[in-house]
Amino acid sequence: MPYFTKLLFLLFCLMLIGECRKHRRRNRRWTGPVETLKHGNPLSKKMVDVTKARKVKKDHLLRVDDHDFTMRPAFAGPAIPVGVDVQVESLDSISEVDMDFTMTLYLRHYWKDERLSFPSSTNKSMTFDGRLVKKIWVPDVFFVHSKRSFIHDTTTDNIMLRVFPDGHVLYSLRVTVTAACNMDFSRFPLDSQTCTLELESYAYTDEDLMLYWKSGDESLSTDDKISLSQFLIQKFHTTSRLAFYSSTGWYNRLYINFTLRRHIFFFLLQTYFPATLMVMLSWVSFWIDRRAVPARVSLGITTVLTMSTIITGVNASMPRVSYIKAVDIYLWVSFVFVFLSVLEYAAVNYLTTVKDGKDRKLREKAREQVCQHNNKSIPCLSGFLFFYYSAQNNALGYDNDLFRSLPVITSPPSKMLPFSFHLNS
Repeated sequence: MPYFTKLLFLLFCLMLIGECRKHRRRNRRWTGPVETLKHGNPLSKKMVDVTKARKVKKDHLLRVDDHDFTMRPAFAGPAIPVGVDVQVESLDSISEVDMDFTMTLYLRHYWKDERLSFPSSTNKSMTFDGRLVKKIWVPDVFFVHSKRSFIHDTTTDNIMLRVFPDGHVLYSLRVTVTAACNMDFSRFPLDSQTCTLELESYAYTDEDLMLYWKSGDESLSTDDKISLSQFLIQKFHTTSRLAFYSSTGWYNRLYINFTLRRHIFFFLLQTYFPATLMVMLSWVSFWIDRRAVPARVSLGITTVLTMSTIITGVNASMPRVSYIKAVDIYLWVSFVFVFLSVLEYAAVNYLTTVKDGKDRKLREKAREQVCQHNNKSIPCLSGFLFFYYSAQNNALGYDNDLFRSLPVITSPPSKMLPFSFHLNS
């Protein structure tokens, strides 16, 4: 009996030791600190999840807050060189009326700012979006003679900033700009136009900022798929020079030059061929009988109005320049030909009317002479006098020229002469 009691007690102790070990294992799974509840604290208080706590890094890698970035790099020293290269994405439109063009491009700047240098064992750069641009110094490049420009912001600001460990910076942005282009239309539509996009620093003169093309002519790259409906893009090239302002000084200015040659086929179909056909159509009136007044007048007026419409349509798509264009010479010469065809019929109609009036007076004079010569044998009628002109009439002694001017019939119809008379020799 005592042995049985000891055995039960030993089993109970072993079971108690096993339960204690299980309880210790469960406590080891929780690594966070356990908040001790003080007396009076509510039991429903939420415990802090330290796995979600953000670890704040005290030393920023770029040390943006340690420098004054309102000043340019190497302030009070030599001018900071800023390289530029441009990639033209598209040439959107050319407007002759407004004399401007619209271009979308990638504008990239390269410079060195030692304040942005950082230690790196792999020598890899860091890339940022447009939010860091507001905190550091960037070149203040603008487009000279621009009318409108904006930075694309879909779906976010199209700005990229890349910083290298030695402090070199690449600043790229996607811009669409509408700039003025002085065009010469004296040879329109056989003309070629040269437009220029100019870049310049707004605040920093050449003593503070030296703006230059990073790789010379290779700094400008274009897409081979760029095309325009009315123009053929012949050449892109870059230049640079100094620009002087009397109140502020000298500035570095970069130029993007491109030459455009106009396609002529569109204007052949829309302007030259219709004008040529209108001139040829006005000549058709020369083969119409001069007594067909409605036909010739309506044809002449139609061609004149059509030429006026063509001239108005061409000038509506062009600026109001004070010099004569090549297309104006062709259209106005065509208009003169059409207008002269109308004047020709007016002159012919007038001369015909004058001739008919003279012939009428000559007939009246001849009738009076016949009546006065022998008013007994030949009665003088109030209307037209008809003669039966044959070989026997020569015996009357009348002037043959007088008879030729009168309306002569070879066989007098009885309906026109209800009475008859006899001419004695």
